[in-house]
Amino acid sequence: MRIDVHTHLICLDFIKHMIGRSNLPNGYWDGGNYVVHCTNNFDLPVEPLYYTIEDKLRDMDRMKVDVSLLTHGIPGPEFLPADEADDWASRINDYIAGIVEAYPGKFIGCGSIGFGDPQRSIAEVERCVNELGFRGFQLFANTNQRVLDSPEFIPVYRKVAELGVPLNMHPTAPLNVVGMAGTPLVPGMGFLYDTSLGTMRLIASGLFDQEPDLNLIVPHVGGILPYLRGRCGRAVDAGVAEGQYSLQHSAQYYLDRIYVDTVAHSLDALEFCYQHTNAEQILYGTDHPFANWIGVSDIVEQLRCTSAEREMIYHGNAERLLKLN
Repeated sequence: MRIDVHTHLICLDFIKHMIGRSNLPNGYWDGGNYVVHCTNNFDLPVEPLYYTIEDKLRDMDRMKVDVSLLTHGIPGPEFLPADEADDWASRINDYIAGIVEAYPGKFIGCGSIGFGDPQRSIAEVERCVNELGFRGFQLFANTNQRVLDSPEFIPVYRKVAELGVPLNMHPTAPLNVVGMAGTPLVPGMGFLYDTSLGTMRLIASGLFDQEPDLNLIVPHVGGILPYLRGRCGRAVDAGVAEGQYSLQHSAQYYLDRIYVDTVAHSLDALEFCYQHTNAEQILYGTDHPFANWIGVSDIVEQLRCTSAEREMIYHGNAERLLKLN
């Protein structure tokens, strides 16, 4: 059995909403694809594969994926102004819930958060879990160019923790694109740095001391963190300045608790992550329909791990984390 924790289906109505907006984000039709102008430095083409459910189901069969934890992916509603962001988060969540209901046993809902008004976001988080049956929430690496540990976001995370579901991080338009803007290096490098930065900022903020049961999934085999966790951790441990939070544990303690997915674009990267991560913290993912999902989908078969660990990665860890049993 395979449970894919990193897979997306775009709400086409949301993309169409971008067309004709005068302010960012906005979009246009480009002879076969929609294009969303997310920020001054980041455009995103939206191909039919990104929003067609029949293609999603066909490709799930091709990848031998039994169940998908369905997220909306980029662009998310948080790019919009406050009320608009919260409205569209609810509409996207209703769309995902409709897909889950229409295809029983194939999908699990993972919600979007608008982060426009904290109280509205908290209410939507509660609705998604208590009424729609969602098992997690997508959290972008930054929220409309604001760092993840901004004080206004913390109450929302705490509500997610209270409800006992994970935050599932995903890249978005990076905070920094100097030297990368307008090039393939934005997704190739910028995405991985931005998710790693968001993770380390959440750790350094003390969020996981305040909410020790909150679980975080970091995509793309943990970004740069498996390779630089020693350096990053020591910097956090040694660099507490006046007025900053003093962690209850070494940064390595929190890094050991994060989950990562298997969306690696080389076997060497996945092998390295496996060697430095407890197998119980690794989750199967494909990143469908983005990037090299065909190559990514079978890479776990090549991983030099035990058969028991492979089964944990494919489905056992997700079943435990998402409380599917």
